[in-house]
Order: sequence, then structure tokens, then C-alpha cells
Amino acid sequence: MPVSRMSWLSKLNPRGVATRARRSVSQHSPVTADPETCLMVFKNHWTQVLWILEKSETRQSPVAADDLTAVRNYTDQMMYLLAEERTQESGTIGPILEFVVLENVLHKLLVWHQKQDFSEEKKVELLKLYEMLIIQSHQPMLKHKAIVVPLMRLLSTCSEPTSSILESNLVLLLNQLCVSMAREPSILELFFHSPATDQGPTNLLIFSLLVPFIHRDGVIGQQARDALLLIMAMSASNHTIATYITDHSYFCPVSTFFQFVDTGLQHSYSSIA
Repeated sequence: MPVSRMSWLSKLNPRGVATRARRSVSQHSPVTADPETCLMVFKNHWTQVLWILEKSETRQSPVAADDLTAVRNYTDQMMYLLAEERTQESGTIGPILEFVVLENVLHKLLVWHQKQDFSEEKKVELLKLYEMLIIQSHQPMLKHKAIVVPLMRLLSTCSEPTSSILESNLVLLLNQLCVSMAREPSILELFFHSPATDQGPTNLLIFSLLVPFIHRDGVIGQQARDALLLIMAMSASNHTIATYITDHSYFCPVSTFFQFVDTGLQHSYSSIA
């Protein structure tokens, strides 16, 4: 990737990300145990979570508050262990990520949450977990369908947010996903052709979720514009994305496109001045 493009990408970390990432790290002690011990801890936590998930399937009554708290706490610790894991010396993925992929951990968690009271507060919790994985992970998480498919399914449930906190967390995560795709274009096709999402009349869910926010003021609007500018840049070298934007989105009457570019440039210049 050209140096100039990398410099541009490095400036697109959305406002608040670094602070939030540091805050997330401060909540956990650094992982110093060997990979085998970390995997054992991860599996033990997952066993506890899976027991609660299976137990709730056999009961008609709502899940107890203690069980909900336990699932949340175990999940937080599991995702932190996953984010901290590094690729093995042989170049293969770490044992925790391999376990997550083989056991379809994130899919099972999302399906369970959707069967409960899947409030916007719960959606925000899950969005934050994915944000942590993307920002802090030492491995290429987004190259694996077991990560991407439940993420896209979660995003598809956030198409009509009614609270400002869900909106801000949604756009922040979408921005991070676009930055990741720009840095690693090979993952773009996986997102575009994700088979397990209800993406409505569009094929690129990330694109359609961002469009309603491009004329917003403040941080959320800037993050949405930055993300869409990245998608536009990627479309120059990706025929599938270019065709989608021109033929299948509501974004591309010519006037709308130039209005968007003009808005983005105005905000960019004002931030430089």
C-alpha cells in the first residue's frame, strides 16, 4: 500500500477510539500466561456459558438475572483472551481463535441473545465486544466467516436504531470495519457475500447502514463520511462494489454523490484549518 494512503488511513481512527481502547485494557491485567493455560481458561469459561445457554433452552421462564450477568462476565473475559492471543510461530492462527472458529462460539452467543430480551442495550454490549476485537486483536479476525457472519447478523438488527448510544456505537464500529477493509482489501468480498445476513434490498450492509448518518453533525457524521469515503476509494479497484454503488444503491444519483463528496471535503478542510 502506498505510503500516502497509509498516512491517510492512520488519520481515520475515529474520535474516542484510542481512549476507549485504553480504558478497555485498563479493566484487565495483561495476559502473561502461556497459550495452553489461556486456552484452558477460555474453554472453562465457554463450558460455563454453554451450560447456561443450554439450560435456558429447556426452560419456559425468563433467564435469571444472575445467569445473564454470568454470561456477560464470562463473555467479556473470553473476548479479551481472544483479542490478546497472537498468531503462532508457525504462522497459523492461535488455539483460542481456532476453537472459536470450530465451535462457532460467536454465532451461538448471538442466537442465544436474540432469543432473550434483545434490547438496544444488549446490542450495544455486543457491538463493543466486536469493536474491542477489531481494535485490539493481534490476529486477522475478519478473515474468518465464524467471526464475520455473526457480526453481520448483529449489524442487520441495528438498521433502525432509536437511541443515540446505539447510533454512536454502530457508526464507530462501521468506521473501524471500513478502515480494516481498506488496510486489508482481501476481506472485502467476505463482507459483501456474507450468506447469513438479512440485508434487505441491498448487498453491502455496511454501506446501507452508513448512508443515513452522512449528513449528521458532530463526530457521528464525520465517522460515517470517513467510512463511506473509504468505500468509495475501494470501489475504484473493485468492480463488484462499484457496480453495487452505481446500480443498486440510493446513493448514486450524480448530484447526491457530489453533494456527499463536497460535504466530506468541507469537514476535512475545516478540521485542518
